[in-house]
Amino acid sequence: MPQGTMAQIAANQSTCPACGAGDLAFAPILHHMICAYVGPSYDFVETSEGYLCPKCRHGIASGDPACEILGTSARCGACGSEMIVSPRSALSRS
Repeated sequence: MPQGTMAQIAANQSTCPACGAGDLAFAPILHHMICAYVGPSYDFVETSEGYLCPKCRHGIASGDPACEILGTSARCGACGSEMIVSPRSALSRS
């Protein structure tokens, strides 16, 4: 896979498409509507009240209407590659 390319994987995929390791960690993709930041939940700093946005440093409490979940991402613990989980495969899992 070329450097800088974001892969899309199925929700039930358990191996990294870049290195073949079975070390994928899944995380929701959050959209902070106050500043338009979009990124995986691990980009946001956890606080006792919820999260802190990495872009605007605004606090986000649980259930905050200014933050929504857009989808799911995955990151390989072995090589650090990041992937988007196909929304189509996530829906078919339910």
